Amino acid sequence: MYVSVSRLRVEPERSDELVAAFQGRAGLVESHDGFIDLQVWRSDRDPSEVLMVSRWEDRDSFTAYMRSADHRVSHARIPAAVKDAITLERLEQMHTQMHTYDVVAE
Repeated sequence: MYVSVSRLRVEPERSDELVAAFQGRAGLVESHDGFIDLQVWRSDRDPSEVLMVSRWEDRDSFTAYMRSADHRVSHARIPAAVKDAITLERLEQMHTQMHTYDVVAE
């Protein structure tokens, strides 16, 4: 399994708009090979911190999606004012098949 975590910082007054943009997403990622799921997490202590967590069967599937036209379409749908309010703070990637992490409960 491959997990990608995008740690985003967003202006607090735009946080709800960012979450709404994800909730109203085009859903194109679901049709890509290897996609498992996508969740958006927001800190209960800091509304400016938003995590986008996606799980994939493998890194190649994730990479193929990131390079796809569907990915570009999905991001183009985010309102410009919200895009301008977002900063990618960190991109974290975990590979369970490399024994970095083991899934021990679901």
